[in-house]
Amino acid sequence: MALNITMLFELGPNDGGVIGGGVELHAINLSKELVKMGHNVTYLTGAIPNSKKDTMIDGVKIKRIDYLSLIGKAYDPQQLKFSRQLFFLLKTKFLRKKIHSLVENSDIFHGHIYSSGLAAYFLSKKSKAKAINTIHGSYYKYWNELTRNPFAVWFYKGMERRLAPLLARKADYQIHTDFDFAETVKKWCKPKNAKKVVTVLNGVDIQKFNYKTKPNPMISEEAGPIIMTTRRLVVKNGVIFLARSFKKITEEYPTAKLYIIGDGPERNNIYREVQRLGLEKSVIFVGMVPNDSIPSFLSRADIIVVPSIVEASSISVLEAMAMKKPVVASDIPGIREITKKGAHCILVKSKDISQLADGILSLLKDKEKSERVAQLGFDEVTANFSWKKKAKEIEQIYFNALEH
Repeated sequence: MALNITMLFELGPNDGGVIGGGVELHAINLSKELVKMGHNVTYLTGAIPNSKKDTMIDGVKIKRIDYLSLIGKAYDPQQLKFSRQLFFLLKTKFLRKKIHSLVENSDIFHGHIYSSGLAAYFLSKKSKAKAINTIHGSYYKYWNELTRNPFAVWFYKGMERRLAPLLARKADYQIHTDFDFAETVKKWCKPKNAKKVVTVLNGVDIQKFNYKTKPNPMISEEAGPIIMTTRRLVVKNGVIFLARSFKKITEEYPTAKLYIIGDGPERNNIYREVQRLGLEKSVIFVGMVPNDSIPSFLSRADIIVVPSIVEASSISVLEAMAMKKPVVASDIPGIREITKKGAHCILVKSKDISQLADGILSLLKDKEKSERVAQLGFDEVTANFSWKKKAKEIEQIYFNALEH
């Protein structure tokens, strides 16, 4: 049975295909796969400057909404601003009739994270459709590491503590992209609501992220070795610790290069650290690139590093493994869950620059080990983490919701 599905998230791809973070990447890839399975999918997102109001991406109808021009003005591809979340929620809450005219006859409203999760609930009640909410990991246990502002810690922890179980109660199902926070939320819920909390780990487009992809000409002639990270430059992604660890790498491999693909509010802090360490010629800031172009960069990398402080089932790790690249990553729950507790990558203590450097060096010095780790990761991702497989899991959750 073909379903009419409305996917909701405040951020989405622009007309150039640029995607800032993992949540919108998850949402658009899931949408594309559901279309391939015969469903009708509309991706309802916020207005983006210089992008059309309505467009189509691989069969997915993209509809971008605004609220007194405030959603568009709050657009930042590298971070989801609170103001954008607020105005998106207000639009869907108080102008539901107008929104329903854009997405008629929806069977499923699927909202990602909190404000879009609430929006999905409000819209579903108006139309008798089912509401699905996906929570993409959580900073709940990590806020003290991400900000020095005690008020911010108190505020954000309090919001998560209230909103996650609220949405588990209001939605027909709440999907988590990691087991760790899912188990926490279940403990916060009454038993009947805890039964609606399920986990579906992230997926990867294994056709796009193909290890046979030709390297980007920008780096194809580099002597190397080349270390690479594809991350939004925000505190929680820990890229500054990778920059600090790279000093030790260049001491043993003077021609080594670190390519940082991505942008964000932490860029200046990271660049100042690179300058302080005298690594300006060794560290290259590429900036944002369209997701379709990332495989050509990864293709030239010798090692991919994911130095996050907190992460759900990391899409960056899955993309690297799909490209048959060895990965060095933080030993945190979301990454352990997709690497068989480190069997398919090198796990190191988060924020420990010595361990991070040693992990990278262990692969550079042992080609056989590097190739073995890469092959194990590739085998795991192709067997268990394709978007086709993940979309089937989520489709079943939709059908389960419709049966009740």
